Amino acid sequence: MKTKMLAGLILAAFLGLNVAAQDWYHDREERYHGEGWRSQIFVQVRSDLDHVWSARHASDKERNRLERTKQELTQLQAKLDAGRFDNGTLNDVIDSIRKSANDDRLSPRDRAVLSDDVNRLKDYQDNHNHWKR
Repeated sequence: MKTKMLAGLILAAFLGLNVAAQDWYHDREERYHGEGWRSQIFVQVRSDLDHVWSARHASDKERNRLERTKQELTQLQAKLDAGRFDNGTLNDVIDSIRKSANDDRLSPRDRAVLSDDVNRLKDYQDNHNHWKR
């Protein structure tokens, strides 16, 4: 009886985590409707990185790279808010996120999220002068 109850609790916890993950993906899709996200692109991408790597075990080297990328995203957002563009740092961020998007330790869905982020960053890079702030 205790075994069945424990198994039921484990199953319920697993299903709850699965629903929460699905909610995050749905919420992410909602964030990117329209063009309002453009003024906060670096905050949004950083949020995606935080989510994708939150439950993953990355090596020290990977963690350091991701931490540097998050710092660069924060700097890029501050520059965007001030009306400045930093192509060199943006290239570094794109390369770093591309490495994560190709990491086989991530689920296909998470790799797709990061690939989408790379595409959005490239779009920003190509069209930043035309985006409304």
